[in-house]
Amino acid sequence: MVDYFEHYKKSEVTDIRRIINTPSNIVKKTFFYVQEAGYLKSLKPHLGKCSHLDSFLFLIVLSGSGTVFYKEFQYSLKTLDCFLLDCREEYSHISSSNDPWELLWIHYNGPLAEAYYKYVIQKNGHHFRTSYLPEIIDTIYQLIEIHSSVTEYSDLISSQLITTLLTQSVTGADEKRSQLTNIKNKLVQILSYLDQHFTESIGLEALSQQFFISKYHLVREFKKEYNQTIIQYVLNKRITYSKELLRFTDLSIGEIARICGIGDINYFNKVFKRSEKMTASEYRRRW
Repeated sequence: MVDYFEHYKKSEVTDIRRIINTPSNIVKKTFFYVQEAGYLKSLKPHLGKCSHLDSFLFLIVLSGSGTVFYKEFQYSLKTLDCFLLDCREEYSHISSSNDPWELLWIHYNGPLAEAYYKYVIQKNGHHFRTSYLPEIIDTIYQLIEIHSSVTEYSDLISSQLITTLLTQSVTGADEKRSQLTNIKNKLVQILSYLDQHFTESIGLEALSQQFFISKYHLVREFKKEYNQTIIQYVLNKRITYSKELLRFTDLSIGEIARICGIGDINYFNKVFKRSEKMTASEYRRRW
């Protein structure tokens, strides 16, 4: 990668490498074209600020995190995030201090650049993720290589690659949203199943097989969506049901524990007290 760049001296705040391109007037009127592409590693937080550039900027956070200020909005970016903006507007960006970011970017333009920009923003917004990220990263590196060793076809190939990059930004983000929607729908089905079967023995392995989702993915996505583990959710459902039975029936505590799906009365008393800060017997007396 480093071989593709002109070398700029590392400053106290950034390690930056870039290629700069000046296309002919014919190319500017005909194709998408690269104005600049490069790599930046933030060493310390510093504010970069620009405006009134006749350019469009596509950047990727390869690692770390930071903030982009664009128009009246503030965007927090982290590893694998993409950002697209119109450089004719004022914008600025700053790396986080505890997790300095590493960026790959391309400034581009062309007769269709604004129309493509508006289409991508309409579909994705300025800040998005895409399932085609590895391909897009590779495309930017290809653009850098092409403009490091220019041939008669460099501009033509560059235009094609920029079109591909923008197309993948849209279609990959749609695919990502579709994947997220599918996961959310599956989690709703799993939650409904737990609500109906929480008094039964429920294992993660059986759930993952029944709903065709890996056990690791299930545990992670459930916790992310509902802020609790599946085990915690089931246990809370059992405690809630036990409280109803304690208040509105004359069943013994042992029977209630068994009906709620907890066969060991000692364990039931332990989790009930941990949840309610009182024993089941005390709860029944108070309520």
